[in-house]
Amino acid sequence: MGGSKRCVYFVLLCMVLPLLQSPIGLANPISISRDVTIFQDDGLVFEENLSLNGTSNYPLANSNWFLFNLVDEEKVILASGTLSNVMAVGEGMWAWSLELNVSLYNCTCGFHISEESSNQPPPLPLIVYLGSTNHQPHILPFFHDRHDIETARYLLTNEDLVLKVPVIIPFGIANDSFVHLEVCSGRWIFCLDKMVPFNDYDVVQNGRELSLVFERENLNLSDGYWKFSISVNDALLHTSNLEYFVLLVDQNIPTVSLTCDRDEINQSSEENLLLPEMISIEEFSPISFSARVTDGYSGGDNILTWTLLLPDGSRRALLPNELVSDDLISVKPDAAGTWSVELLVRDTAGWLVHSSIDFEVYNLVPIIQIELDSFVVTEGSTVTLVEGEEWELNSSKSSDTANDDSDLLYTWYVNGNTFLTGKSTLESSDFTEPGTYELRLVVEDNDGAKSEVSFEVLISKAIPTENSNANTMFISFTVIVLLLLISGFLVRTSRRHSGQTTVPKWTVNDSSVKFTENEEPEL
Repeated sequence: MGGSKRCVYFVLLCMVLPLLQSPIGLANPISISRDVTIFQDDGLVFEENLSLNGTSNYPLANSNWFLFNLVDEEKVILASGTLSNVMAVGEGMWAWSLELNVSLYNCTCGFHISEESSNQPPPLPLIVYLGSTNHQPHILPFFHDRHDIETARYLLTNEDLVLKVPVIIPFGIANDSFVHLEVCSGRWIFCLDKMVPFNDYDVVQNGRELSLVFERENLNLSDGYWKFSISVNDALLHTSNLEYFVLLVDQNIPTVSLTCDRDEINQSSEENLLLPEMISIEEFSPISFSARVTDGYSGGDNILTWTLLLPDGSRRALLPNELVSDDLISVKPDAAGTWSVELLVRDTAGWLVHSSIDFEVYNLVPIIQIELDSFVVTEGSTVTLVEGEEWELNSSKSSDTANDDSDLLYTWYVNGNTFLTGKSTLESSDFTEPGTYELRLVVEDNDGAKSEVSFEVLISKAIPTENSNANTMFISFTVIVLLLLISGFLVRTSRRHSGQTTVPKWTVNDSSVKFTENEEPEL
Protein backbone atom coordinates (compact mmCIF):
# COMPACT_ATOMS: atom_id res chain seq x y z
CA MET A 1 0.00 0.00 0.00
CA GLY A 2 2.86 2.34 0.82
CA GLY A 3 4.30 1.82 -2.63
CA SER A 4 1.06 2.82 -4.31
CA LYS A 5 0.93 6.07 -2.29
CA ARG A 6 4.42 6.96 -3.40
CA CYS A 7 3.38 6.37 -7.01
CA VAL A 8 0.38 8.70 -6.60
CA TYR A 9 2.55 11.43 -5.05
CA PHE A 10 5.05 11.08 -7.87
CA VAL A 11 2.34 11.41 -10.51
CA LEU A 12 0.93 14.51 -8.80
CA LEU A 13 4.40 16.03 -8.60
CA CYS A 14 4.94 15.42 -12.30
CA MET A 15 1.69 17.22 -13.05
CA VAL A 16 2.44 20.22 -10.82
CA LEU A 17 6.06 20.88 -11.89
CA PRO A 18 5.22 21.82 -15.52
CA LEU A 19 2.64 24.29 -14.22
CA LEU A 20 5.21 25.91 -11.95
CA GLN A 21 7.66 26.23 -14.86
CA SER A 22 5.07 27.48 -17.37
CA PRO A 23 4.89 31.13 -18.48
CA ILE A 24 1.73 31.54 -16.46
CA GLY A 25 3.54 30.64 -13.30
CA LEU A 26 6.43 32.96 -14.15
CA ALA A 27 4.33 35.93 -15.30
CA ASN A 28 4.50 39.14 -13.27
CA PRO A 29 1.22 40.32 -11.75
CA ILE A 30 -0.44 43.21 -13.59
CA SER A 31 -1.00 46.21 -11.35
CA ILE A 32 -4.51 47.66 -11.67
CA SER A 33 -5.49 50.99 -10.11
CA ARG A 34 -8.11 50.61 -7.40
CA ASP A 35 -11.08 52.85 -8.07
CA VAL A 36 -14.27 53.40 -6.03
CA THR A 37 -17.23 55.15 -7.59
CA ILE A 38 -19.99 56.92 -5.59
CA PHE A 39 -23.25 57.37 -7.46
CA GLN A 40 -24.47 60.36 -5.38
CA ASP A 41 -23.45 63.97 -6.15
CA ASP A 42 -21.89 66.51 -3.80
CA GLY A 43 -24.27 68.74 -1.85
CA LEU A 44 -27.05 66.27 -0.94
CA VAL A 45 -28.81 66.82 2.39
CA PHE A 46 -29.53 63.87 4.71
CA GLU A 47 -31.51 64.64 7.87
CA GLU A 48 -32.24 61.15 9.19
CA ASN A 49 -30.53 58.43 7.18
CA LEU A 50 -27.45 58.57 4.97
CA SER A 51 -27.92 56.31 1.95
CA LEU A 52 -24.98 55.88 -0.43
CA ASN A 53 -24.02 53.29 -2.99
CA GLY A 54 -21.54 52.76 -5.82
CA THR A 55 -19.14 50.33 -7.47
CA SER A 56 -15.49 49.35 -7.30
CA ASN A 57 -13.01 47.36 -9.36
CA TYR A 58 -11.71 45.42 -6.36
CA PRO A 59 -13.51 43.34 -3.69
CA LEU A 60 -13.46 45.99 -0.88
CA ALA A 61 -12.87 43.19 1.61
CA ASN A 62 -10.43 45.28 3.65
CA SER A 63 -11.96 48.70 2.97
CA ASN A 64 -13.37 51.10 5.56
CA TRP A 65 -15.64 54.12 5.29
CA PHE A 66 -15.19 57.39 7.18
CA LEU A 67 -17.50 60.28 7.95
CA PHE A 68 -15.83 63.48 9.20
CA ASN A 69 -16.63 67.15 9.84
CA LEU A 70 -15.22 69.36 7.07
CA VAL A 71 -15.60 72.60 9.01
CA ASP A 72 -13.42 71.35 11.84
CA GLU A 73 -9.77 72.10 11.08
CA GLU A 74 -8.76 68.77 12.59
CA LYS A 75 -11.32 66.91 10.46
CA VAL A 76 -12.74 65.00 13.44
CA ILE A 77 -14.04 61.53 12.54
CA LEU A 78 -17.77 61.34 13.36
CA ALA A 79 -18.32 57.72 12.33
CA SER A 80 -16.47 54.90 10.57
CA GLY A 81 -16.88 51.24 9.80
CA THR A 82 -16.32 48.40 7.36
CA LEU A 83 -18.29 48.06 4.16
CA SER A 84 -20.38 44.95 4.75
CA ASN A 85 -22.88 45.12 1.92
CA VAL A 86 -20.62 44.26 -1.03
CA MET A 87 -21.45 41.87 -3.86
CA ALA A 88 -19.86 40.89 -7.16
CA VAL A 89 -21.86 42.11 -10.15
CA GLY A 90 -19.51 41.14 -12.98
CA GLU A 91 -15.98 40.20 -13.85
CA GLY A 92 -13.74 42.60 -11.93
CA MET A 93 -16.71 44.64 -10.71
CA TRP A 94 -18.30 44.86 -7.24
CA ALA A 95 -21.29 46.87 -6.00
CA TRP A 96 -21.49 48.34 -2.52
CA SER A 97 -24.09 50.22 -0.48
CA LEU A 98 -24.25 51.89 2.92
CA GLU A 99 -27.20 52.83 5.14
CA LEU A 100 -26.37 54.93 8.19
CA ASN A 101 -28.49 56.76 10.80
CA VAL A 102 -27.20 60.36 10.93
CA SER A 103 -29.98 61.98 12.95
CA LEU A 104 -27.47 62.94 15.64
CA TYR A 105 -25.32 65.05 13.30
CA ASN A 106 -25.69 68.60 12.06
CA CYS A 107 -22.68 69.45 9.89
CA THR A 108 -21.05 70.00 6.56
CA CYS A 109 -19.37 66.63 6.31
CA GLY A 110 -17.16 64.60 4.06
CA PHE A 111 -17.40 60.89 3.24
CA HIS A 112 -14.74 58.66 1.73
CA ILE A 113 -13.80 55.00 1.41
CA SER A 114 -10.25 53.78 1.95
CA GLU A 115 -8.68 50.34 1.93
CA GLU A 116 -5.85 51.64 4.08
CA SER A 117 -5.86 51.83 7.86
CA SER A 118 -5.25 55.59 7.69
CA ASN A 119 -8.32 57.70 8.35
CA GLN A 120 -6.90 60.87 6.79
CA PRO A 121 -9.45 62.39 4.37
CA PRO A 122 -8.52 62.57 0.69
CA PRO A 123 -8.30 65.93 -1.09
CA LEU A 124 -11.72 65.45 -2.75
CA PRO A 125 -14.17 63.53 -0.54
CA LEU A 126 -17.91 63.40 -1.17
CA ILE A 127 -19.53 66.53 0.36
CA VAL A 128 -22.76 65.75 2.26
CA TYR A 129 -24.92 67.90 4.55
CA LEU A 130 -26.29 66.12 7.64
CA GLY A 131 -29.12 67.39 9.82
CA SER A 132 -30.66 70.81 9.35
CA THR A 133 -28.04 73.24 10.70
CA ASN A 134 -24.36 74.14 10.26
CA HIS A 135 -24.67 73.83 6.50
CA GLN A 136 -22.01 75.98 4.86
CA PRO A 137 -20.88 76.42 1.27
CA HIS A 138 -17.73 74.47 0.62
CA ILE A 139 -15.08 75.44 -1.94
CA LEU A 140 -13.17 72.49 -3.32
CA PRO A 141 -9.42 72.91 -3.73
CA PHE A 142 -8.34 74.56 -6.97
CA PHE A 143 -5.56 71.99 -7.07
CA HIS A 144 -5.29 68.39 -5.96
CA ASP A 145 -2.07 68.57 -4.00
CA ARG A 146 -2.30 71.01 -1.13
CA HIS A 147 1.48 71.32 -1.04
CA ASP A 148 1.79 72.37 -4.68
CA ILE A 149 -0.07 75.60 -5.26
CA GLU A 150 1.58 75.93 -8.68
CA THR A 151 -1.06 73.64 -10.12
CA ALA A 152 -3.65 76.26 -9.16
CA ARG A 153 -2.00 78.92 -11.34
CA TYR A 154 -4.18 80.82 -13.80
CA LEU A 155 -3.00 83.10 -16.59
CA LEU A 156 -4.28 86.45 -17.78
CA THR A 157 -2.59 87.87 -20.88
CA ASN A 158 -4.32 89.39 -23.90
CA GLU A 159 -7.84 88.10 -23.15
CA ASP A 160 -10.27 88.29 -20.27
CA LEU A 161 -10.08 85.41 -17.81
CA VAL A 162 -13.13 83.43 -16.67
CA LEU A 163 -12.36 81.38 -13.58
CA LYS A 164 -14.83 78.72 -12.47
CA VAL A 165 -15.14 78.39 -8.71
CA PRO A 166 -15.56 74.74 -7.53
CA VAL A 167 -18.07 75.56 -4.79
CA ILE A 168 -20.65 73.15 -3.27
CA ILE A 169 -23.90 74.62 -1.96
CA PRO A 170 -26.61 72.54 -0.17
CA PHE A 171 -29.45 71.47 -2.41
CA GLY A 172 -32.57 73.40 -1.56
CA ILE A 173 -30.74 76.61 -0.67
CA ALA A 174 -31.06 79.64 -2.96
CA ASN A 175 -28.22 79.82 -5.46
CA ASP A 176 -27.39 83.45 -4.72
CA SER A 177 -23.75 83.64 -3.66
CA PHE A 178 -21.43 86.41 -2.61
CA VAL A 179 -17.71 86.12 -3.30
CA HIS A 180 -14.94 87.75 -1.27
CA LEU A 181 -11.40 87.99 -2.67
CA GLU A 182 -8.18 89.17 -1.12
CA VAL A 183 -4.88 89.46 -2.92
CA CYS A 184 -1.18 89.84 -2.21
CA SER A 185 1.93 90.00 -4.33
CA GLY A 186 3.71 86.68 -4.22
CA ARG A 187 4.36 83.41 -5.91
CA TRP A 188 3.11 80.05 -4.71
CA ILE A 189 2.55 79.79 -0.96
CA PHE A 190 4.05 82.93 0.59
CA CYS A 191 2.96 86.56 0.26
CA LEU A 192 5.46 89.37 -0.13
CA ASP A 193 3.12 91.81 1.58
CA LYS A 194 -0.20 91.90 3.44
CA MET A 195 -3.36 90.63 1.75
CA VAL A 196 -5.86 93.35 0.85
CA PRO A 197 -9.43 93.18 -0.49
CA PHE A 198 -9.76 92.89 -4.27
CA ASN A 199 -12.84 94.04 -6.18
CA ASP A 200 -11.80 94.23 -9.85
CA TYR A 201 -13.90 91.27 -10.96
CA ASP A 202 -17.43 90.26 -11.84
CA VAL A 203 -19.44 87.25 -10.65
CA VAL A 204 -21.47 85.14 -13.06
CA GLN A 205 -23.79 82.50 -11.57
CA ASN A 206 -25.64 79.97 -13.68
CA GLY A 207 -27.62 77.68 -11.43
CA ARG A 208 -25.15 76.09 -9.06
CA GLU A 209 -22.13 77.06 -11.22
CA LEU A 210 -20.17 80.09 -10.06
CA SER A 211 -17.60 81.94 -12.21
CA LEU A 212 -15.33 84.93 -11.70
CA VAL A 213 -14.61 87.23 -14.64
CA PHE A 214 -11.35 89.22 -14.71
CA GLU A 215 -11.43 91.90 -17.43
CA ARG A 216 -7.90 92.78 -18.52
CA GLU A 217 -8.76 96.42 -19.25
CA ASN A 218 -10.24 96.93 -15.78
CA LEU A 219 -7.66 94.91 -13.89
CA ASN A 220 -5.61 97.10 -11.61
CA LEU A 221 -2.72 94.64 -11.29
CA SER A 222 0.74 94.93 -12.77
CA ASP A 223 2.48 92.04 -14.49
CA GLY A 224 3.55 89.36 -12.07
CA TYR A 225 2.33 86.61 -9.77
CA TRP A 226 -0.60 87.36 -7.46
CA LYS A 227 -1.90 85.07 -4.74
CA PHE A 228 -5.65 85.18 -4.05
CA SER A 229 -7.76 83.92 -1.19
CA ILE A 230 -11.43 83.26 -1.88
CA SER A 231 -14.49 82.65 0.30
CA VAL A 232 -18.18 82.43 -0.57
CA ASN A 233 -21.35 83.37 1.35
CA ASP A 234 -24.64 81.74 0.42
CA ALA A 235 -28.09 83.35 0.50
CA LEU A 236 -28.32 82.69 4.24
CA LEU A 237 -24.92 84.39 4.76
CA HIS A 238 -23.21 81.16 5.70
CA THR A 239 -19.49 81.56 5.06
CA SER A 240 -17.54 78.90 3.28
CA ASN A 241 -14.06 77.67 3.90
CA LEU A 242 -11.04 79.62 2.58
CA GLU A 243 -9.22 78.47 -0.53
CA TYR A 244 -6.31 79.87 -2.56
CA PHE A 245 -5.22 80.20 -6.17
CA VAL A 246 -2.45 82.02 -8.01
CA LEU A 247 -2.99 84.37 -10.94
CA LEU A 248 -0.16 85.27 -13.33
CA VAL A 249 -0.80 88.60 -15.01
CA ASP A 250 1.34 89.10 -18.10
CA GLN A 251 -0.06 91.57 -20.60
CA ASN A 252 3.22 92.81 -22.06
CA ILE A 253 5.79 91.15 -24.26
CA PRO A 254 9.24 90.64 -22.71
CA THR A 255 12.19 92.87 -23.50
CA VAL A 256 15.04 90.99 -25.15
CA SER A 257 18.57 92.38 -25.37
CA LEU A 258 20.84 90.44 -27.71
CA THR A 259 24.53 91.39 -27.56
CA CYS A 260 27.80 90.19 -29.04
CA ASP A 261 31.24 90.08 -27.46
CA ARG A 262 32.57 91.96 -30.52
CA ASP A 263 30.00 94.75 -30.64
CA GLU A 264 31.43 97.94 -32.11
CA ILE A 265 29.73 101.34 -31.89
CA ASN A 266 30.60 104.36 -33.99
CA GLN A 267 29.54 107.89 -33.22
CA SER A 268 27.56 109.42 -36.06
CA SER A 269 28.56 112.89 -37.14
CA GLU A 270 24.90 113.81 -37.59
CA GLU A 271 22.68 114.47 -34.58
CA ASN A 272 25.27 112.92 -32.28
CA LEU A 273 23.70 109.45 -32.56
CA LEU A 274 25.34 106.15 -31.74
CA LEU A 275 24.99 103.79 -34.68
CA PRO A 276 26.08 100.16 -34.49
CA GLU A 277 28.48 98.96 -37.16
CA MET A 278 28.30 95.62 -38.89
CA ILE A 279 30.37 93.16 -36.86
CA SER A 280 33.21 91.69 -38.92
CA ILE A 281 35.35 88.72 -38.03
CA GLU A 282 37.70 86.32 -39.76
CA GLU A 283 36.33 82.96 -40.79
CA PHE A 284 36.69 80.20 -38.23
CA SER A 285 37.20 82.76 -35.45
CA PRO A 286 35.11 82.31 -32.26
CA ILE A 287 32.32 84.78 -31.64
CA SER A 288 29.86 84.77 -28.70
CA PHE A 289 26.32 86.09 -28.30
CA SER A 290 24.37 86.53 -25.07
CA ALA A 291 20.73 87.32 -24.38
CA ARG A 292 19.08 89.15 -21.53
CA VAL A 293 15.33 88.73 -21.14
CA THR A 294 13.35 91.09 -18.92
CA ASP A 295 9.68 90.27 -18.34
CA GLY A 296 8.86 92.93 -15.79
CA TYR A 297 8.53 90.48 -12.89
CA SER A 298 10.54 87.75 -11.20
CA GLY A 299 9.90 84.06 -11.36
CA GLY A 300 9.09 83.78 -15.06
CA ASP A 301 10.19 80.78 -17.09
CA ASN A 302 11.47 81.88 -20.50
CA ILE A 303 12.28 79.48 -23.31
CA LEU A 304 15.11 80.62 -25.61
CA THR A 305 15.54 79.08 -29.08
CA TRP A 306 18.71 79.96 -31.05
CA THR A 307 19.08 79.60 -34.83
CA LEU A 308 21.90 80.38 -37.26
CA LEU A 309 21.17 81.82 -40.70
CA LEU A 310 24.06 80.92 -43.04
CA PRO A 311 25.30 82.95 -46.03
CA ASP A 312 23.69 80.50 -48.47
CA GLY A 313 20.26 81.19 -46.96
CA SER A 314 19.93 77.92 -45.06
CA ARG A 315 19.18 77.69 -41.34
CA ARG A 316 20.47 75.30 -38.75
CA ALA A 317 20.12 74.76 -35.02
CA LEU A 318 23.09 75.11 -32.73
CA LEU A 319 25.44 72.21 -32.21
CA PRO A 320 25.79 70.91 -28.63
CA ASN A 321 29.27 72.42 -28.26
CA GLU A 322 28.02 75.82 -29.44
CA LEU A 323 25.33 76.20 -26.76
CA VAL A 324 27.19 77.32 -23.64
CA SER A 325 24.00 77.97 -21.64
CA ASP A 326 20.38 78.92 -22.31
CA ASP A 327 21.35 82.58 -22.77
CA LEU A 328 24.92 82.28 -24.13
CA ILE A 329 26.25 80.75 -27.36
CA SER A 330 29.67 80.61 -29.01
CA VAL A 331 30.16 79.74 -32.69
CA LYS A 332 33.02 79.51 -35.20
CA PRO A 333 31.61 80.45 -38.62
CA ASP A 334 33.28 78.38 -41.33
CA ALA A 335 32.14 80.20 -44.45
CA ALA A 336 32.61 83.73 -45.72
CA GLY A 337 29.58 85.99 -46.10
CA THR A 338 26.81 87.53 -44.02
CA TRP A 339 25.64 85.44 -41.07
CA SER A 340 22.72 86.05 -38.75
CA VAL A 341 22.07 84.85 -35.22
CA GLU A 342 18.35 84.61 -34.53
CA LEU A 343 16.78 84.26 -31.09
CA LEU A 344 13.15 83.39 -30.39
CA VAL A 345 12.01 83.97 -26.80
CA ARG A 346 8.80 82.51 -25.43
CA ASP A 347 7.93 83.74 -21.96
CA THR A 348 5.75 82.13 -19.30
CA ALA A 349 2.57 83.67 -20.69
CA GLY A 350 3.33 82.53 -24.25
CA TRP A 351 4.44 85.89 -25.66
CA LEU A 352 6.93 85.49 -28.52
CA VAL A 353 9.78 87.91 -29.25
CA HIS A 354 12.18 87.57 -32.19
CA SER A 355 15.64 89.18 -32.17
CA SER A 356 18.61 88.88 -34.50
CA ILE A 357 22.15 90.17 -35.08
CA ASP A 358 23.92 90.16 -38.45
CA PHE A 359 27.67 89.86 -38.76
CA GLU A 360 30.09 89.63 -41.64
CA VAL A 361 32.62 86.84 -41.97
CA TYR A 362 35.46 87.67 -44.34
CA ASN A 363 37.67 85.06 -45.91
CA LEU A 364 41.40 84.89 -45.13
CA VAL A 365 43.74 84.60 -48.10
CA PRO A 366 46.12 81.63 -48.11
CA ILE A 367 49.64 82.08 -46.73
CA ILE A 368 52.24 80.82 -49.22
CA GLN A 369 55.50 79.23 -48.10
CA ILE A 370 57.92 77.92 -50.75
CA GLU A 371 61.01 76.03 -49.67
CA LEU A 372 64.11 74.84 -51.53
CA ASP A 373 65.71 72.43 -49.07
CA SER A 374 65.83 74.63 -45.95
CA PHE A 375 65.89 77.90 -47.90
CA VAL A 376 62.59 79.85 -47.90
CA VAL A 377 61.84 81.52 -51.22
CA THR A 378 60.27 84.95 -50.80
CA GLU A 379 58.82 87.56 -53.13
CA GLY A 380 61.44 88.79 -55.62
CA SER A 381 64.04 86.20 -54.67
CA THR A 382 66.52 84.76 -57.19
CA VAL A 383 67.27 81.09 -56.91
CA THR A 384 70.48 79.93 -58.64
CA LEU A 385 70.65 76.32 -59.66
CA VAL A 386 72.87 74.15 -61.86
CA GLU A 387 71.71 72.07 -64.73
CA GLY A 388 71.72 68.40 -63.92
CA GLU A 389 71.33 68.78 -60.14
CA GLU A 390 68.28 67.36 -58.39
CA TRP A 391 66.16 69.90 -56.51
CA GLU A 392 62.55 70.56 -55.53
CA LEU A 393 60.54 73.74 -54.99
CA ASN A 394 57.98 72.70 -52.31
CA SER A 395 54.95 74.83 -51.32
CA SER A 396 53.06 72.16 -49.37
CA LYS A 397 53.54 74.14 -46.15
CA SER A 398 51.26 76.88 -47.44
CA SER A 399 48.32 77.30 -45.06
CA ASP A 400 44.81 78.70 -44.67
CA THR A 401 42.00 78.46 -42.12
CA ALA A 402 40.98 74.98 -41.01
CA ASN A 403 37.96 74.81 -43.32
CA ASP A 404 39.97 75.85 -46.42
CA ASP A 405 43.32 74.24 -45.75
CA SER A 406 42.55 70.91 -47.39
CA ASP A 407 41.07 72.45 -50.57
CA LEU A 408 43.86 74.78 -51.68
CA LEU A 409 44.49 74.98 -55.44
CA TYR A 410 48.11 75.47 -56.60
CA THR A 411 48.89 77.00 -60.01
CA TRP A 412 52.48 77.53 -61.26
CA TYR A 413 53.24 80.07 -63.99
CA VAL A 414 56.56 80.09 -65.90
CA ASN A 415 57.45 83.18 -67.94
CA GLY A 416 53.82 84.31 -67.79
CA ASN A 417 52.31 81.03 -69.01
CA THR A 418 50.46 78.42 -67.01
CA PHE A 419 52.91 75.64 -66.37
CA LEU A 420 51.38 73.30 -63.77
CA THR A 421 48.08 73.16 -61.85
CA GLY A 422 47.01 71.13 -58.83
CA LYS A 423 50.49 70.25 -57.60
CA SER A 424 52.31 71.89 -54.72
CA THR A 425 55.85 71.09 -55.93
CA LEU A 426 58.13 71.77 -58.89
CA GLU A 427 61.06 69.45 -59.49
CA SER A 428 64.30 69.71 -61.43
CA SER A 429 62.92 67.30 -64.00
CA ASP A 430 60.31 69.92 -64.97
CA PHE A 431 63.09 72.11 -66.45
CA THR A 432 65.08 70.51 -69.27
CA GLU A 433 67.22 73.45 -70.33
CA PRO A 434 69.37 75.99 -68.52
CA GLY A 435 68.31 79.60 -68.51
CA THR A 436 66.50 82.25 -66.54
CA TYR A 437 62.87 81.57 -65.64
CA GLU A 438 60.29 83.95 -64.19
CA LEU A 439 58.15 81.84 -61.80
CA ARG A 440 54.88 82.78 -60.14
CA LEU A 441 52.86 80.58 -57.75
CA VAL A 442 49.16 81.37 -57.18
CA VAL A 443 47.34 79.59 -54.31
CA GLU A 444 43.53 79.83 -54.24
CA ASP A 445 41.09 78.60 -51.55
CA ASN A 446 37.55 77.34 -52.07
CA ASP A 447 36.14 80.85 -51.52
CA GLY A 448 38.16 82.31 -54.42
CA ALA A 449 40.70 84.14 -52.25
CA LYS A 450 44.17 84.12 -53.83
CA SER A 451 47.77 84.72 -52.79
CA GLU A 452 50.81 84.72 -55.03
CA VAL A 453 54.61 84.81 -54.90
CA SER A 454 56.88 85.72 -57.84
CA PHE A 455 60.59 84.89 -58.01
CA GLU A 456 63.36 84.10 -60.46
CA VAL A 457 65.10 80.81 -61.07
CA LEU A 458 68.52 80.87 -62.76
CA ILE A 459 69.69 77.49 -64.04
CA SER A 460 73.31 77.68 -65.20
CA LYS A 461 74.88 75.35 -67.75
CA ALA A 462 76.91 72.52 -66.28
CA ILE A 463 80.73 72.39 -67.11
CA PRO A 464 81.74 69.22 -69.08
CA THR A 465 83.59 66.64 -67.05
CA GLU A 466 86.63 66.29 -69.51
CA ASN A 467 87.44 70.00 -69.52
CA SER A 468 87.08 70.08 -65.83
CA ASN A 469 89.59 67.25 -65.38
CA ALA A 470 92.12 68.84 -67.86
CA ASN A 471 91.94 72.17 -66.11
CA THR A 472 92.43 70.47 -62.80
CA MET A 473 95.51 68.58 -64.07
CA PHE A 474 97.00 71.74 -65.62
CA ILE A 475 96.55 73.70 -62.45
CA SER A 476 98.01 70.90 -60.41
CA PHE A 477 101.06 70.59 -62.74
CA THR A 478 101.66 74.32 -62.67
CA VAL A 479 101.56 74.37 -58.90
CA ILE A 480 104.01 71.48 -58.69
CA VAL A 481 106.48 73.17 -61.10
CA LEU A 482 106.33 76.39 -59.17
CA LEU A 483 106.93 74.53 -55.95
CA LEU A 484 109.95 72.78 -57.48
CA LEU A 485 111.44 76.02 -58.82
CA ILE A 486 111.02 77.74 -55.49
CA SER A 487 112.57 74.80 -53.69
CA GLY A 488 115.58 74.71 -56.08
CA PHE A 489 116.20 78.40 -55.68
CA LEU A 490 116.18 78.13 -51.93
CA VAL A 491 118.58 75.16 -51.96
CA ARG A 492 121.07 76.91 -54.29
CA THR A 493 121.07 80.04 -52.24
CA SER A 494 121.79 78.11 -49.06
CA ARG A 495 124.73 76.23 -50.67
CA ARG A 496 126.44 79.42 -51.93
CA HIS A 497 126.53 80.88 -48.50
CA SER A 498 127.85 77.74 -46.94
CA GLY A 499 131.03 77.53 -49.39
CA GLN A 500 132.69 80.83 -48.25
CA THR A 501 135.20 80.93 -45.18
CA THR A 502 136.16 84.14 -43.41
CA VAL A 503 139.55 84.38 -41.50
CA PRO A 504 140.32 87.36 -39.28
CA LYS A 505 143.34 89.62 -40.29
CA TRP A 506 146.22 90.67 -38.02
CA THR A 507 147.77 94.16 -38.21
CA VAL A 508 151.04 95.00 -36.53
CA ASN A 509 151.90 98.43 -35.16
CA ASP A 510 155.07 99.51 -33.58
CA SER A 511 154.47 97.83 -30.41
CA SER A 512 152.00 95.18 -31.41
CA VAL A 513 151.35 92.62 -34.01
CA LYS A 514 148.35 93.02 -36.25
CA PHE A 515 146.69 90.28 -38.08
CA THR A 516 145.11 90.85 -41.37
CA GLU A 517 143.14 88.64 -43.53
CA ASN A 518 145.20 86.24 -45.68
CA GLU A 519 148.42 87.19 -44.02
CA GLU A 520 150.53 85.16 -41.75
CA PRO A 521 152.30 86.79 -38.89
CA GLU A 522 156.07 87.23 -39.08
CA LEU A 523 158.29 85.51 -36.63
